[in-house]
Amino acid sequence: MSFSKNDRKVRAESGSSFPLDPSADTEATFAAVIADALRRDFGSTPAHVKHIARLTGANGRTVQNWLNARNGPSGAGLVVLMRHSDEVTTAVLGLADREQLRHAVDLSKNMASLKTAINSVVALLP
Repeated sequence: MSFSKNDRKVRAESGSSFPLDPSADTEATFAAVIADALRRDFGSTPAHVKHIARLTGANGRTVQNWLNARNGPSGAGLVVLMRHSDEVTTAVLGLADREQLRHAVDLSKNMASLKTAINSVVALLP
């Protein structure tokens, strides 16, 4: 049996999905949570799609699928996104039900912005 020439252009309707804990109190799927985090951190304009594609080494269409919550990133792509995006890191920690780590990430972000504010005020002092 030979495959048709259009076999790679058809999107599969069924497949494996991200296994969420049935007792989790989240209604969103993995792809939707990552898409929301990416939009919060990078936006959804075409320039941001190209920027995310350059960061991860993924195709632009793949990144568009992530932003539209059609698919979620693979493990390697997710690690790269977490390296460059605090929002994605926080979202993944929330899905993993790791609230203490999530608060530690938020605390470190707040400390960094506080240090920046203090340094700018100290620079203005005589």
